[in-house]
Amino acid sequence: MTKSRRAKKMVKDKLVRNFVQKFVMLWDYVDELRLKNLGSTIKMALNRVTSESPPHFKRFYVCFEALKRG
Repeated sequence: MTKSRRAKKMVKDKLVRNFVQKFVMLWDYVDELRLKNLGSTIKMALNRVTSESPPHFKRFYVCFEALKRG
């Protein structure tokens, strides 16, 4: 494997790890919002091609209780 291909593979692997870490942080963010903003609506939608495939982020929705009340 050439030096440039090794470098490209290293960068790609690092990006994938970073993506996975950020994806996990979304779940932490949802949990924190639910704890601190009772009555708020928080939804996160994911796509899976098959049941064994990794999830793909689709959308994130938040409506805070204070906004619901006006």
